[in-house]
Amino acid sequence: MTTYLYEKDLRQMKLLILESRRHDAVVQEIATTLGIKRQQLRKILIERCDMILLENLPARCDAARETDDLISQSLGIPLITQAAELLTREEGARIRKGVNVQIEHGVPRETAILEAKTEILELIRV
Repeated sequence: MTTYLYEKDLRQMKLLILESRRHDAVVQEIATTLGIKRQQLRKILIERCDMILLENLPARCDAARETDDLISQSLGIPLITQAAELLTREEGARIRKGVNVQIEHGVPRETAILEAKTEILELIRV
């Protein structure tokens, strides 16, 4: 009987990718930005991303970091939407707009960003 690669459990291979030096640095950066543990983010990435995306994650993150929007950088939106594709760009734009609206209505910036990070985590958790 023939078994095909797509029928196999690829979690161990994905974990090996994420444990490499460059990948681990990217995972740590995103996890720190979101305020979660590295292992939690690894689990999310393993469940939600395919092998090709994981292999190219460091290069994708390098390209995504080039944004001038401080709120997006604080929330890690470019890394989450463009690099890891855990959220759509529309969801990222909606969250960023919500933070801007809260700040305009007098909510402290840190509070608005914290609430947005909580919302992001609810959206990306497996």
